[in-house]
Formats: sequence, structure tokens, C-alpha cells
Amino acid sequence: MKNTMKKILAAALVLAVCLSASGCGEKTNEKKTGTTSTYAYLLDTTDLKKPELDLSNASGKLKEILDKGVLTIATSPDYPAAEFVTEDGTIYGSEMMLAKYIADCLGVDLAIETMDFGATMAAVDTGKTDLGVSGYGWKADRAENYELSVGYIGDPDEAAFHTLICPAGEEGNYNNCADFVGKHIIAQSNSLQQMYVEDQILALDQSGTTELEFVSTLDQAILSLAAGKCDALALDGDTAQQYVDSSEGKFAMTGVNFNLSLYGDYEGTVMMAKKGETELMTVINTILETVKENGYYGDFYKEAKKLAGLE
Repeated sequence: MKNTMKKILAAALVLAVCLSASGCGEKTNEKKTGTTSTYAYLLDTTDLKKPELDLSNASGKLKEILDKGVLTIATSPDYPAAEFVTEDGTIYGSEMMLAKYIADCLGVDLAIETMDFGATMAAVDTGKTDLGVSGYGWKADRAENYELSVGYIGDPDEAAFHTLICPAGEEGNYNNCADFVGKHIIAQSNSLQQMYVEDQILALDQSGTTELEFVSTLDQAILSLAAGKCDALALDGDTAQQYVDSSEGKFAMTGVNFNLSLYGDYEGTVMMAKKGETELMTVINTILETVKENGYYGDFYKEAKKLAGLE
């Protein structure tokens, strides 16, 4: 994205100067948004096109967001380049940049609540957060229980895939999903990979010998795989490759990918709101259409990949 890094640094500098100025860090009634936002370093949207929104008669969760002047999102920051935390504890990611853009379109501040992946959905359902923004793919149960946004894709030329990794030296044992029957597999709880393992591996297991273990975070899963406590770990393809590349030869790609054609045409990542908050999701979708028309998310994704060290 043209001059994105300069804008990130500039926004961070603006924020730092503001907080160090006399009285600037004190609470005021002025709304924080744009370059004064809490997460201003993520993205400067000053020069980005924004949709025209009529928010004068807002109701429900949308009105709450506008009244309090803050859009609160839930995320599990263990999915680079969409959401991740740097060594110094700073949260980044293409979806975090997208959330900043949405908050700016609404004219409100952004608040990010980090938690386990499964907890992100509970946070939306209980009203702790306004949106879930955590690398969600479409699932039937999610569509039934939440309001889901239209999909958005980081790199349309980069074919999405989901796979399994295993200890190095064991990859030759796996040629298809049937070869995982009887094995101990780990997947993140409530993830797409959980569904894929259940549908495409457990469904083949007539004797019930396959063990599927759920974990809250991918860090737990990686530690288990490294310690020999499981045979394989189901992951998004990009994340799998990242873990293999950084494992110093401990892990390997099995080369077995899940068949995504079984789930219809639900490409991309989606955001999540509480069931019934259709007005909020309609506005979110309007904003996402502008993002799509201008290719912004692809730009965010490229920049996030660089920041995550994936390029």
C-alpha cells in the first residue's frame, strides 16, 4: 500500500506527541477518532475514500456504538497476517487495520479486546464486544447463530487452503485424509479446521479410534506437537507454512489439504455481530463494499504480511 508504513509511523508519532503534551492525556468529552484514535498507529485513513452513511436514526447496537463513541471488537491475535502481536506486545494485522477503517467511517474510536478464539464468539453473543474480528470463515452454525458480514479476501491470487502439519520425518505417512484415521489430531476449538477434521477424517473412522483434541490457542497446539503429544495439527495453510518455516526443522507440511469444495462458495473472511443486529451488519457491509471497490483490504493484507515477517 502506497506510503502505508510512513502513515503508520506518522500516526504513531501524532499519538505519542498528543499523549506527552500538557493536558492531552486527560479525559475530555471530545471523541477520539482518525489520527487521534487509540489505535491510530494501525492506519491513517485520511486519504482513503469512505462511504456516505446516514446514521441519524440508528438503533440497537449501532446506536450504542455511536453514543459511546467506541467500536469494541474481540480478536484472538494468533493468526498472522490477519491479527498478531509483535514481540513488544503491539497488536497488528490486516483485520485490525480494517477494523480501524470501519471505526473511522463511523466516526468513533476503536477498542480491541484480545482473548482465546472460542471466547471471541462468546464475547459477541454476550454483548461484551460489538463485533468479532478474528479470521472467521463461514460455517453453517455461525450463520445460524450470528449476523455475518460479506466476505473479504486478502490476496485473491493466493488460493486459500487448510491442511495438517506433523513432526518432521512423519510426513511420508500421509497421502490423504484417510491416513489420519486412528491418529491424535489437534485443532483450535470452534475453528474451521475443527469442522474439516470432523467432516473429512472422523467421518471415515468406523472404529472410533481417532482422537480430536481441542485447544484454545495455537500456542498450546504447537507446544503439544513439539512435545510429541499429538500426531498432527490442523491449520490454515498460510499459518501452517509459517509454523513449519520457523520450527527449525521440527515440523513438516503433510501435503494433505482439506476439500473446501464441500462447503459451497463462501470465500473469504467474515466479521460477526450478535444475532438480530441486522442494522449494524448492514452498515458494516456497506463499508466493506467500499473497501472491496477500492482494493483496500488487499493493501492492508500486503502491509500486514510484511509486518509479520511473512514476506
